[in-house]
Amino acid sequence: MSLRRTLYVSGFVGASLAYIFTSLAFTGSFHVVQWTVFAAFFLVVFAGFERFIQWSETLDAK
Repeated sequence: MSLRRTLYVSGFVGASLAYIFTSLAFTGSFHVVQWTVFAAFFLVVFAGFERFIQWSETLDAK
């Protein structure tokens, strides 16, 4: 596993745990559908950020 992928996986796990514990602390319940929507949005933002990094690296190479 590359370093960047390891960082993304750990970021996803950390964000998921933070969401779960915050949800439990403030509402006292956990909803799988809401977590799934959060996880999907989080992964879409991560993928967009990865594309932005790749784009900026091509500009830096010129």
